Amino acid sequence: MRIFFDANVLGSVLNKKYALFTYSSRGLGLTDKNGFEIYTSPICLANVFYFAEKKCGTQLAKAKIESLVSKIKIAGATTFSVKQTLQNKK
Repeated sequence: MRIFFDANVLGSVLNKKYALFTYSSRGLGLTDKNGFEIYTSPICLANVFYFAEKKCGTQLAKAKIESLVSKIKIAGATTFSVKQTLQNKK
């Protein structure tokens, strides 16, 4: 199963925002289970980095993003993929 995490989910884990942290961290834990592929986009990573950097500084924010990227996949967006998605009736 493929799952896409947006910046809100990733940010709640990296910045330990406790309103969503419990649920988001469980979802991110699926990266270790067979049958799950967790994705995000480069723009989500940029947004998460921005807020992590404000909270904990550049070096720690970079380390957090590097750790995150080692566990999840980054989805690419091309014109073809956007058009293909729009044509999908699901």
